Amino acid sequence: MAQDPDKQVGILAVTLIFFVLAWVSVGLRCYVRISMLNAFGADDALTICSLIFFTTGIGLTLKGVTTGFGQHLVDLTYPEYSQGIMYWCFAEILYVPTVALIKVSIALYLIRIAVKPIHIWTICLSMALFLTYSVSFFVILLMQCRPISFYWRQALGETDGVCWDPNIVAGVAYGHGGTSVLTDLTLGIIPAFIVADLQITKRTKIAVAFTLALGSVASISTITRIPFLKDLTNTTDYLYEIKSVIILSVVEMAVGIIACCLATLKPLLRSFLDWSDSSLGSTGHLGSRMMDGLSTRRRTRRADDTELQLRPDLKIVGFTTIISSNGRESPPPGHSSLNRSVDIKTETWYAPGDDTSGKVALIEAEPAYYVR
Repeated sequence: MAQDPDKQVGILAVTLIFFVLAWVSVGLRCYVRISMLNAFGADDALTICSLIFFTTGIGLTLKGVTTGFGQHLVDLTYPEYSQGIMYWCFAEILYVPTVALIKVSIALYLIRIAVKPIHIWTICLSMALFLTYSVSFFVILLMQCRPISFYWRQALGETDGVCWDPNIVAGVAYGHGGTSVLTDLTLGIIPAFIVADLQITKRTKIAVAFTLALGSVASISTITRIPFLKDLTNTTDYLYEIKSVIILSVVEMAVGIIACCLATLKPLLRSFLDWSDSSLGSTGHLGSRMMDGLSTRRRTRRADDTELQLRPDLKIVGFTTIISSNGRESPPPGHSSLNRSVDIKTETWYAPGDDTSGKVALIEAEPAYYVR
């Protein structure tokens, strides 16, 4: 088989890079949800399921590269060409449930923090439309040839089966792509309405809405992918023409997984900033002075940063503040003493309406350093 190294390297590079990024993202999400928050939910489970489907598709893609993905028909033997078509067939079928699981995971995450019924119903209706179309598309892909093995065996000249008109399958694929983009736009816009009534600053609302909308960026790959599907309906050099569709499909699925994980990683970022502040504070007097400014900014930021706890249907009904200190340290030259407050915690109590029984949030202030 005469190979085109450039095409193979391109497919391999994109596939492996996004495969690693997707696994790292899901790993960090699981660490946050299980170890840090102890709040593993259905959306997290669906994200893991989507990663399993994605990984299986990546395996088929890597195997397909060895049998002709991105190669011209004249450079392949007929058995190699047939085997390449087989790997693409199953990779294409797995693409549908992978994308569906990603979007359902994002939708469940948004529903968990949505309050107004109109927001919840909008998310549910958009997902119902997309899932209905996805199931239909999945069934059509399974039934486009009878038996399904005829899809790749016809390349060997066999005639013991029948396949649908490729234009019909392509038309359904266009519809699936359009529905996917519409769903992404809905899931990307709805966060702006969800955070509109949160008890946080406008700047934080924008940041939170942007973070929650990250899952919709995969639609860029979806839109880019659609025109390439047309080339697959009237070509005899199939494995060469699908190279762009393969790359964009991998990018779309991986970006969807990565983006839906990013919105859950804020506690990890906050923990890292806590650690870096502590490391900076341990460098002595200069570190203490710098920590003073950092602590003030952090406390202010945290007060604005509880987007998931400060829901508009919950009212603040009380505070409990605990302050502790480890005493004095040796003062730096020119100062009489140095006090170091090492722990300040404020428990904020929320309840729906007049109910004061539920504690649903904890805000922790940073250690404060001051010289007198």
